[in-house]
Amino acid sequence: MKEKILEAFKSMGFEMDDLEGLGYGFQYEGKHYLYMPNESDEDFLNIALPGVLDIDDESNVAFYQLMDKLNGTLKYVKANKLNDSMWLFYERELFGGENLEQLISRMILHLEAGSIFLRRAMAACEDDNETSNESENPDAKEITDNEDAA
Repeated sequence: MKEKILEAFKSMGFEMDDLEGLGYGFQYEGKHYLYMPNESDEDFLNIALPGVLDIDDESNVAFYQLMDKLNGTLKYVKANKLNDSMWLFYERELFGGENLEQLISRMILHLEAGSIFLRRAMAACEDDNETSNESENPDAKEITDNEDAA
């Protein structure tokens, strides 16, 4: 099945780089993706978008909150922590009759949508933190405004 999957990628115009043991890397819209074949289950298709967010010691809790939000909200795409970063995965069992080109393109688009969702969720968290800081110290903005006027 791995050969059929690699052939589908090739027919779609992707240049697959053999990453020796990790899988096959390819690029789409400037992002690096991985096709990760499972040697013990050839009917398992796994495409990953690695390193979408690095963990920061200062915002360790925020990292896991974002990961929980992604996993609880998105269908098909799931976030996992590998090393010190978040990776997005789309995993699927193959039954043999699928149009692999169509399936692969949908998987890539879902991963792309997952990365967009992550960016929006990060922006919303930053907005929430700024709003929280302003509500905890409502005079902070006034002080800043007064200093600017002086």
